[in-house]
Amino acid sequence: AGATILSATFLLLCEPVRIMLGGKQRTVKPWTANQIIDFGAHVGQKPTYLLDQPEVVMCGEYLGVPNVESRFGTAPDAWNQLFKAIALLPASLLSDRDLMQKFAVFSLPIVRLVDALVGSTNAMRVDATLEGEGDSGRAVRASSSSLIVHDSLSSCVGQATAAFAMEVLEGRVESGVQFPVELKDDNVDHILARVKKGAVDWKIP
Repeated sequence: AGATILSATFLLLCEPVRIMLGGKQRTVKPWTANQIIDFGAHVGQKPTYLLDQPEVVMCGEYLGVPNVESRFGTAPDAWNQLFKAIALLPASLLSDRDLMQKFAVFSLPIVRLVDALVGSTNAMRVDATLEGEGDSGRAVRASSSSLIVHDSLSSCVGQATAAFAMEVLEGRVESGVQFPVELKDDNVDHILARVKKGAVDWKIP
């Protein structure tokens, strides 16, 4: 991760985490509710924590998904414990952009050293569950999971950014500001096809 991503993460530690619960937006404390998630054979099981992401509210309000939350975690676990401790600092410190940027710049050489030792793999998993009533009146529950893993965080961030930009350059996206959840299915297919290149684990139903 670069200094900007580190700084943004530090700033998020003072932001209430927005989740969708029962179709309503609620807020909880950041970096709480530790949950172990399986990221596949390449990464394994890792601890994750609640962290605010705008996509949560977008999926809830735009797509009508009643229950949505976003989690984040890193490795080695010492970083997670450090983030947990930082989240306890006064909000006046955590919301100071200049201070967090300086702290990020100070931390960056340590992060680079750890990345050189353990790698900078990036893994994303999305779990979706549909609950409802079938034709027979019985309760129906179906689940599906997607998993995308790349060996390099920096490379996959650049790859994903380029994938979105190509949709604009090739004229497949209308002018104006659009959020990812507003893209058409064919846009999504093109973007996924581009970011699949170089993935070390790829499971999309």
